[in-house]
Amino acid sequence: MRDLAALHPRLQAKAALLKDTCKKEGIAILFSESLRTKAEQDALYAQGRTASGNIVTNAKGSTYSSQHQWGIAVDFYLDMDVGL
Repeated sequence: MRDLAALHPRLQAKAALLKDTCKKEGIAILFSESLRTKAEQDALYAQGRTASGNIVTNAKGSTYSSQHQWGIAVDFYLDMDVGL
């Protein structure tokens, strides 16, 4: 999920500040993950275990040990054309 409005209000403000600060430095960023449901977290946990792909997390959805499930984590990446 990419909906920053689903995040904890303080993190929403920090994410906006990060994006603005990066922009002022000529760095464009986008957000890729924010709040995750139990099912979304379980699907990520299954990668590399019972589903194809590489292992990307050690946090099971049922344990609520991912900060994403609490709305207090956000992933971001550089928005750039890599010219592939």
